[in-house]
Amino acid sequence: MQSKQKLMKALFTYGLFELNKRIRYNEDTIIRLANRGKMNQMKSIVLAGDYGYIRQIETTIKSLCCYHEGMLIYVFNQDIPQEWFINTRKKVKGTGNDLLDIKLLRDDLRMKWEESTYSHINYMAYARYFIPEYVKDDRALYLDCDLVVTQNLDHLFDLDLEDYYIAAVRATFGLGIGFNSGVMLINNKRWRRENISQQLVELTDREIERVLEGDQSILNMLFEGQYLELEDSYNFQIGFDMGAAQYGHDFVFDIPLSPLPAIVHYISALKPWNLLTNMRLREVWWFYNDLDWTAIIASKALKGLENQGQGLVQVYKKELLTLTNSDSLECIKELIQALPDCLFHIAAYSDMSDRLISLLSYENVRLHRLVLPIPLKQLGVACDLYLDINHGHKFLDFLEMIEKQGKPIFAFETTQTEGITERFFATDKYQEMIEAIRRYPS
Repeated sequence: MQSKQKLMKALFTYGLFELNKRIRYNEDTIIRLANRGKMNQMKSIVLAGDYGYIRQIETTIKSLCCYHEGMLIYVFNQDIPQEWFINTRKKVKGTGNDLLDIKLLRDDLRMKWEESTYSHINYMAYARYFIPEYVKDDRALYLDCDLVVTQNLDHLFDLDLEDYYIAAVRATFGLGIGFNSGVMLINNKRWRRENISQQLVELTDREIERVLEGDQSILNMLFEGQYLELEDSYNFQIGFDMGAAQYGHDFVFDIPLSPLPAIVHYISALKPWNLLTNMRLREVWWFYNDLDWTAIIASKALKGLENQGQGLVQVYKKELLTLTNSDSLECIKELIQALPDCLFHIAAYSDMSDRLISLLSYENVRLHRLVLPIPLKQLGVACDLYLDINHGHKFLDFLEMIEKQGKPIFAFETTQTEGITERFFATDKYQEMIEAIRRYPS
């Protein structure tokens, strides 16, 4: 009873309880959710956006973390700094969930698609096309970042999708064409089997100049009559208010908003964070936007999750350095993934390609583009090992400096530098290099 009272006090303190009264949560529901163990496999949630939308992304994540544990939240992006992910991941883990940084760098598509869509539709909206390439689960829940979640959605993952490509909600209460693509439960297994990602790319290339709603139009063209329709509550498009008023669709305003819809979606260019927008449920978005992470973590206190995301400063056992002006680093992903307790520094005198930038998805990677001489020298002094794994031009003077310091230099047979004392490994036996790094300095 004391623990129950403690939780309720925390919820009162931070305002969550008052909001939950508006939704469909009572005290018993909150306790039941808080006591739910991680018996189920982590469920994959996918968001997409850029750094200009970071506030909105975090607001959506906060709303998710209020009502869930065991979520693996993927954020597809091109430019969100690694530091934001490191700091936010600590908070998300404190709620019993996790956060992944997915760098989707497809400038070839961005240039030709972005100019052909509405101004409020960012290129990253097309990121949902590529979810099966990065999310290995059989299904994933895609959510736009201009929405908030107001209740637990775990039951959606139990829907029978065998005969469907997605589950989604009809567009603008049945007044639009097909479904709204802002909330989609995706049958990843079927998408992979039928190479749906490539079909969507090809269809977009052909039709982008003729469609009215960007990716949504394309998805509806491909999945017409082949999606499972969800209740409006799971994508309540409150942002349609202006259109409903303009065209006399008064029934939209008669739909009850108490309890709140499961997902409140602020579609159109009118957003609750704009200075002047006369829209309903504007205050709901602001509630989650202003909600402190400590409030969310406090709501999970009964499960002992309150300390999971606190003070998690990663201490690395070894620091590894590579200097390159090439983006071709032999077995770099295999090394990074196998050695999460090692910090990989990759430095370049030049700018860096998308191939290297994508490595920022790994928390144990630091990129030093356009590196200056003094910081580079400091990196050389601080590193424990040098990895001579880059193809192309070698910086002999720098390698000689590393060698004079007595630092070990590891290389592959295909990347070794003549005249430098190195320990080299067969490329097809990169596991041996991994084990050697682990054993060093023994």
